Amino acid sequence: MRQGGMITIQNLGTALRVVRPDGTTEEFAASPANQSSRYQEAASHDAIVIDAREALVMKRGSTPQTCKR
Repeated sequence: MRQGGMITIQNLGTALRVVRPDGTTEEFAASPANQSSRYQEAASHDAIVIDAREALVMKRGSTPQTCKR
């Protein structure tokens, strides 16, 4: 993900859906399953941490990016 790009994060309860600018989607399950702030994508191990109005997006091999609403 490049800096300045826009993604949409949809809260599905026990998961998040990320919609990228090109329209592709990726789902992240709560990790561990009983909480609502940390999510991980199983195949890639990419992760998102939600904290109030910010999301820390971590992709393997890339610098973590902080996203704001």
